[in-house]
Amino acid sequence: MAKQPPSYSIGDMVVHRYYGIGKIESIDNKPFDGVKVDCFKVSTDNCVYWFPKDSLDNPRVHPVASQDMIEEAAEILQSAPKDIENDPTQWKERIDDVVADGSIIAISTLVRDLNALKMQKNLNRTQDQALNNLKDRLLREWAASMKVDANSIRPTLQAYLNKSNSYLQNTA
Repeated sequence: MAKQPPSYSIGDMVVHRYYGIGKIESIDNKPFDGVKVDCFKVSTDNCVYWFPKDSLDNPRVHPVASQDMIEEAAEILQSAPKDIENDPTQWKERIDDVVADGSIIAISTLVRDLNALKMQKNLNRTQDQALNNLKDRLLREWAASMKVDANSIRPTLQAYLNKSNSYLQNTA
C-alpha cells in the first residue's frame, strides 16, 4: 500500500531538512516558474520559507514526529550502539545520508552512535559538528512534538545516551 503524503493546515508544526522546526502561518500565492502557486508560508526562529501546497510529498519538509516516533527514538537512544566504524569516510557518508533523510529515527540512531564513538576517541571536526547539530535538531523536534521547551528534555537525552554508552563499558 502506498504511503499517503501528509496533509497540512495553518498552525501545523513542520520540520524542514535545513531550516528546522517551523509553524505554518498562512497560505500565500507565490510565483513559481512563472506561474502563481498556492504555498504554505512557514516561520522558523531564523527565517521564513514557502513550499507549494500541492507538493505535500516534499522530501525536505515533514510533519513534526508523532508520539509513537518519539517513543521509538527514545528506545534507539537507550539501546546498544551499532556500526562504530573507524573509517572517517564511512562516517562522513553516514552523516550525509542522515542529514538527507532527516527523520527523527535516523537522527537518533546516528546521535547514539556518534556519542558512543566520542566515548572511545576524539571525534574529528565533521563528526563533532554533526553530533552537536543533530542533537540540537533531535531536541527541537522532540520538544515540538511534546509541546515543551527543548532545554527541559536535554537531561533526559543525556540519560538515554549514558544508558547506551553503558553497553560499551559492559563489553570492554
